[in-house]
Amino acid sequence: MEKSIKIATKILLFLLPLVIMIFFFNKRLYNEIIKEDCLIEYLTALLLLTICILLVIKIVKIRYSEGYKWLLFNIILALGLFFGFGKEISWGQRIFEVTSNDFFREYNLQRETNLHNFKINGIKINQWIFSYAFSVLFGCYFLFLQRFYKRNKFVKNTVNNLGLPIPKVSQSLIFIAITIMIMIIPDGKKWELLECLFATILLLIFIEPYNRTAKLLLKKNKRY
Repeated sequence: MEKSIKIATKILLFLLPLVIMIFFFNKRLYNEIIKEDCLIEYLTALLLLTICILLVIKIVKIRYSEGYKWLLFNIILALGLFFGFGKEISWGQRIFEVTSNDFFREYNLQRETNLHNFKINGIKINQWIFSYAFSVLFGCYFLFLQRFYKRNKFVKNTVNNLGLPIPKVSQSLIFIAITIMIMIIPDGKKWELLECLFATILLLIFIEPYNRTAKLLLKKNKRY
């Protein structure tokens, strides 16, 4: 399974720049690929759900043998991944044609029953949490965590105790390079591509992290 996932993620990392090129040569096709409830959005949801399921399997196998901090952190991480999956498909609201109540129709920019795309008193909650805060958080994750992990004993012990996978330099560089390519696109829906890129590279990191003890898939002969 590990080999298959690695191949699949690397193929996706090759195809995403092609979608960027399609924008400049066939905008109609690009819009079909990138539109809501279509290929890119469902692919992002599938990738996040895959990581979530594999992480839950790992949690069930290890349980508290790696410590309660490890267990709590990974449960929270799994819930976060499931939340990301649900957000991508709007928790099935559009699929099953569920109508939002008055509160969400008033404060949600897409009139959906979820915490994403909230706007209250002119403030876009989505922009502050999912854009600014996440950009800083994951910027530090991709750019600085490995360096601090190698040089700072406290950071290394904390990361090991939590079982947090760290990206390799090559993975971070790929993520940054494709992100720059996506940002060149003068299109408001390019964020869907960025989310898909993030989910793809995250799956690759979890499968093949710098700190091999945090690998998502456990070897059959490994005991806890």
